Amino acid sequence: MNKVTKPKKNHIRKEIYVTAVIFAFIFLCMIFFLYHFIRYDSKDFIYNSFNARFSVFADDVVRGSIYTADGKVMAQTSKDDEGNEIRVYPDERLFSHEVGYVGKGMAGLEASYSFDLLKSHITLDDQINNSLTGIKSPGDNLYTTLDYDAQKAAFEGLGLYDGAVIAIEPETGKIVAMVSKPDYDPNTIAKYWDDINDSSKNSSVLMNRATNGSYPPGSTFKIVTTLAYLREHDEDDTYSYNCNGHIDVDGYTIHCSSNEKHGKENLLQAFSNSCNSAYADIGIHLDREAFINTAEDLYFNKTLPTMLSASKKSAFNIDSDTKESIVGQTAIGQGATSVSPLHMAMLVSAIANDGELMEPYLADKLVSAEGDIVSQTEPVSAGLIMSAEEVDTLNKYMEAVVMDGTSAKVDFGDLSVYGKTGTAEYSENKKLTHSWFVGYASNDDGKQLAIAVIMEGAGYGSKFAAPLAAKVFNAYFEE
Repeated sequence: MNKVTKPKKNHIRKEIYVTAVIFAFIFLCMIFFLYHFIRYDSKDFIYNSFNARFSVFADDVVRGSIYTADGKVMAQTSKDDEGNEIRVYPDERLFSHEVGYVGKGMAGLEASYSFDLLKSHITLDDQINNSLTGIKSPGDNLYTTLDYDAQKAAFEGLGLYDGAVIAIEPETGKIVAMVSKPDYDPNTIAKYWDDINDSSKNSSVLMNRATNGSYPPGSTFKIVTTLAYLREHDEDDTYSYNCNGHIDVDGYTIHCSSNEKHGKENLLQAFSNSCNSAYADIGIHLDREAFINTAEDLYFNKTLPTMLSASKKSAFNIDSDTKESIVGQTAIGQGATSVSPLHMAMLVSAIANDGELMEPYLADKLVSAEGDIVSQTEPVSAGLIMSAEEVDTLNKYMEAVVMDGTSAKVDFGDLSVYGKTGTAEYSENKKLTHSWFVGYASNDDGKQLAIAVIMEGAGYGSKFAAPLAAKVFNAYFEE
């Protein structure tokens, strides 16, 4: 008769231990997954177009309002004559691309902060009482970084021109003004939705040109070319060039504006005069790899460091095989480069901030209906992108543009202004040009504002974009 062998007690204990460890591991994984979902993925899940329960949030909470930094209402929930909740935008087109819309889907801050606007942080007792009595609780309110007067000046100054204006506080990255045209009225977005999205009309009113526009930078790019030259020559700016109004590069002729002959210039004078001939000459003699590295150090061909939900990459498309004629054009902001207004505003804000680039952001804080701060955005540094010596030189050059160069006739008032104009060709008809101005201003108290302005098809940067920048500066600093 065979004996039945009983399992040893130690073997049983080992199996129990292994099983317990496995279950503990699974439990910890579930906790980690739940934390990660709540912390990082919950909003994406809630906003997913396949999630039919998103509207449940609106059943219990009145969508919060959106405000400028100085307390002007950008968006609020009201009721129509039949008692239905409607979203109202008091200033119509003034903040269209920033605030976005609710109706035919969502866009702008209405989309990226929809989850937060439909949360209520009033006292728990009040929430319970509201729930029991069938009253909706008021949602949290979003305060942006936008300054109403600066925004209005940018909007009105752009007028009937397509283009964009974006202004940033260099020390923090706060976006003070952001305007894009053509625009739309978020109050009537549903009514005109089919017309706006009619492909035969090639409408682009929904695109925010400030963050997603892609333009030839024109002479504003000479800031980048200057920095590449300074780096290659160890901060020695003793460059000399005799300008006769044009330069021939590899069979291609590059002209100075109006074929003006600037004569003998050093680097500062060439920058101040925005001399295309001199800068094309600089470009073709720069070490190609070093030129590329400088551009990429300044976030060309890279995702911009910003807290905004989306922004266009700027391009700098030259390599070791690129023809000298293309390199010469690229060095003056034509050829193989394109930028967004946001990117140019970030570059000059870094110059204003001693070389440190701060990540731009638009949403400042969430505040409960009772006035308590729920959360607040803290400024984030993207690091130093220029040395102190480079900043000092660029400041001197940009100041010369305003004092003696292409912006000398623009009235900036009592402000200290540093800038660069640009007149960018965008078609085979070289008479058709975009108008650019990038730079920053500061007052006697040390308060600063960086700006990028582009007016499509307007003409000279000194005649159109620079005066518009002055209007925004004055509106902001006169408060």
